[in-house]
Amino acid sequence: MMKKISLITLVALLPLVTFAYVSPGKPTGLVNDFARVLTAEESQTIGAKLTALDQQTGVEVAVVTVSTVGTDETIESYAEKLFQEWGIGDAEKDTGLLLLIAVDDRQMRIETGYGIEGAVTDIQSGNIIRNVLTPAFREGKYGEGISAATDALTAIITNSPEAAQYSDTSSSQDSSGWDFDFASIFFVVIIVINMLSRFLGATKSWWLGGVLGAGIGAIIGLIAGFLYVGAISMIVLTILGLIFDFIVSKNPPGSNGKSGGMWPLLFGGGSSGSGGFGGFGGGSSGGGGASGRW
Repeated sequence: MMKKISLITLVALLPLVTFAYVSPGKPTGLVNDFARVLTAEESQTIGAKLTALDQQTGVEVAVVTVSTVGTDETIESYAEKLFQEWGIGDAEKDTGLLLLIAVDDRQMRIETGYGIEGAVTDIQSGNIIRNVLTPAFREGKYGEGISAATDALTAIITNSPEAAQYSDTSSSQDSSGWDFDFASIFFVVIIVINMLSRFLGATKSWWLGGVLGAGIGAIIGLIAGFLYVGAISMIVLTILGLIFDFIVSKNPPGSNGKSGGMWPLLFGGGSSGSGGFGGFGGGSSGGGGASGRW
């Protein structure tokens, strides 16, 4: 019984949790080497490839290296928030992709936008991480690995014959290191929160969030099978829903140059295409992709 109540409490409080995300800075191009593991020539070569891909297909691929994602972040949550902060990809088509490398953590992540999840699948992302990036990174060849991964992504996005080698399912497995069920629930919750923030921000109501919270509380009570659990859940979630609605209604996602979703509200990020190099297009992450270590 106590475990069930603890789980309900965790779900109820999750919308108000702010993780200790620290932005690496503003993007200065498609290649942002904050960890300083690339030479100037490597950055220029990779950037030229990504620029050509963007011009040919409209897909914005951002390569980012950081020293660490921090002690309170996972590579997945950091990639999600960075993607939303910068607004990688087209705002309407969400055709953006982030290749994130945390050097000191020895972790990497390919994060895809909603509009490109069908073109670059989780299996293909996982194969690129295992077969292209990991061997190179283990030898300290970051430039070679990222350049080869850029070629692989280009082949997949342009649907060239070379893409077939990255679609092999025989060796595919979850490379994130997370328990699958927990990871799935986590990202579903993030996506739901972002959807709610957009919806409630658009309505600019102050009460609808409370109604939704009360409804969810009632459902929790029915699932738990205890009247007082339902009553407590309704009260708590109604209050949290009102607060949540107030926040997104006062500062709707998508306003003031911010990309959609809740993360820009929590962390002050967002990009609508303004930046030192012209900026990204304001796209959103779909939570797809793959993660790995080396």
